[in-house]
Amino acid sequence: VDGAETDEAALTQLARLVGVRLENAQLFEAEHRVATTLQHSLLPRSLPRLAGAVVASRYLPGTADVEVGGDWYDAIVLNDRELVLVIGDVVGKGVQAAAAMGQLRNALRAYLLEGYDPGESLTRLNRLVASTEDRSLATVFCLLFHPSTGRLRYASAGHPSPLLIRGGGVAFLHDRALGPPVGAVPDGTYRTVEAELPSLRRLLLDTDGLIEDRQVDIDEALVRLCADAARPSEHVADLIDAVLGQADGRPRRDDVAVIALEAAEPYRFSLRLPADPSRLSVLRKRLEDFLVAYGVGETDLFDLTVAISEAAANAIEHPVDPAEPTIGVEVAIEDRTVVATVRDSGRWRESTGAGFRGRGLSLIRALGELSVGRTPTGTEVTLRRRLQG
Repeated sequence: VDGAETDEAALTQLARLVGVRLENAQLFEAEHRVATTLQHSLLPRSLPRLAGAVVASRYLPGTADVEVGGDWYDAIVLNDRELVLVIGDVVGKGVQAAAAMGQLRNALRAYLLEGYDPGESLTRLNRLVASTEDRSLATVFCLLFHPSTGRLRYASAGHPSPLLIRGGGVAFLHDRALGPPVGAVPDGTYRTVEAELPSLRRLLLDTDGLIEDRQVDIDEALVRLCADAARPSEHVADLIDAVLGQADGRPRRDDVAVIALEAAEPYRFSLRLPADPSRLSVLRKRLEDFLVAYGVGETDLFDLTVAISEAAANAIEHPVDPAEPTIGVEVAIEDRTVVATVRDSGRWRESTGAGFRGRGLSLIRALGELSVGRTPTGTEVTLRRRLQG
């Protein structure tokens, strides 16, 4: 009897322990879900489109066995002419970190919209944090980019330097700390640094979760990140895919926020693509970014996207013995007229009077003024269209 009572008592204790563990697991899951929902709701739903600037971003939460962190990014346009990019990382995990992230993001956005430069905005943010009872600690990087001049103004509160990408070369935008994290020094101030981002140069802003890997030391992780960022890519979204490849395939102790900027040429863009139909999606994305940024209306946007995509598809499909397995696309806007040129390096097959290619050219011709030039170096299709309105 005593043995039976002992077994029953042990089973009762075990059941209570299992019940407590299950309850804790449910509470953790609920808090993780709330924090993740809160954090996603505070990230921008879409990125602004500004002439002369191409932007892409991504957020990856930590893997399921860790609490969500306080990483965030933001992107806004000031006075229709200047782009603001912010990236930050609140120290801590869970709902509290996500809530603190929301407070810092909204406060910094308010200061920037009021016209304060990055340094003064971070100084005011630091003063605000110092006045709160539950003081947060966060690293923040903030920059203003003027596409028409290439002018950069930026300030950093303990955040890792963005990467400056020039062709196949990668360097740090700044090589020393510019200021302590927000909340670390109550009376701390931050200065604004000026620089230039020429056309076709890129910046990559990220949080430290991108390079945190238990299997690799920090120096090796940075070298790997720079190598990934240096890979040729047609769009900044491809750049982000390249640098996130390692992080997306391993367990992450922290969340990751990444935002990338490319300084585009004013009123024109050129793109070189492999002669691969699957890459036409990159062309359509770049074309849409470019045309929307310059205020092109929906009808023109649709027609131009169809026509230029069709011309590019022809350039991929029909050349015989091309000198290079690539095509080139150039689009420019001048005096409310869009001029798009698609080039390949081969000769086209003689038309049989039937088939899809003939109908494709007819479709392009219906959407604008079309001219086709054939030279010893390849074929050039040019479309001109006057914008409505």
